[in-house]
Amino acid sequence: MSKQKIVLTMSLLLLLTAACNLSPQAAPATQDPGAIDTMVAQTVAASGGQIPTEDPANGQDDGGDDQQPTAETLPTDTPQPSDTPEPTATPEPTNTQEPPPSAIDALNLGSPDASYGFNGAGTFYTYTSPNDKVEIKDGTLQFTINDAIGYTIWSFSALELEDYYFEINVIMPADCVGKDRGGIIFGTPPGETDNGANFQVSCDGHYRLFIYDGVNTINLVNWTESSEIEVGPNKVNRLGVLHKDNKISLYMNGIKLDTITDDTYTGIGRIGVNMGVDDHDNITMRFDDAAYWTSIP
Repeated sequence: MSKQKIVLTMSLLLLLTAACNLSPQAAPATQDPGAIDTMVAQTVAASGGQIPTEDPANGQDDGGDDQQPTAETLPTDTPQPSDTPEPTATPEPTNTQEPPPSAIDALNLGSPDASYGFNGAGTFYTYTSPNDKVEIKDGTLQFTINDAIGYTIWSFSALELEDYYFEINVIMPADCVGKDRGGIIFGTPPGETDNGANFQVSCDGHYRLFIYDGVNTINLVNWTESSEIEVGPNKVNRLGVLHKDNKISLYMNGIKLDTITDDTYTGIGRIGVNMGVDDHDNITMRFDDAAYWTSIP
């Protein structure tokens, strides 16, 4: 029987200020200026009166293959976030799309243990920093990067699961190009924020799976093109991860793309989502209709 652990601690919610619905989470951000090979960890903290946040991780991620970061530094001080200017408005999609297919029928999963439509405050953490923000807005979870030079950010949910299947819709920005990317981070040990497995889809129709272990980036699947991916701006792709023991199966719009064996993350792990862009500012990616199952094949 698979196990699950959902951490939704009500006492934490009592600490929220009137200024935000959820505490700003330690949202790890990944900076990757060109070919620099240095991983840098940096802390983004909550302002006074809010729940203490966790330490995010910053590191190189230029969207390419076989990165080999070589070092990590931790600051001694925790900077307070400053006011973040509102990003340039992102145009809404002009056409109505059918929901992307899900893998639940192929896997015979039935009803999910829980689902999230992002119509209000929920289990995914939000935060604001000078260069980026994560917020629940217009019925979606929105990631915005204001000032990017090869930049990746992520935010965890309160979910901590062992063997599971997790799906979420990734909605590409209206002005996405190339390897602008978004996806799922998973397997991160409870209490940690600076490592995990990352399954991403890009604007130009590729997917990849890599692990950042807090020091090194290890590519398990390099950028691979797939006809199962909806390509281009405003397109919606439903990404799914089936994680059981040391097996990771990747799903795209209801179709299995790959199964990988890897022992880096087994047992209970955290789940979140991420976004990355390389060279343009004021860009917003949206996530919607998250769900998970713990009764899996």
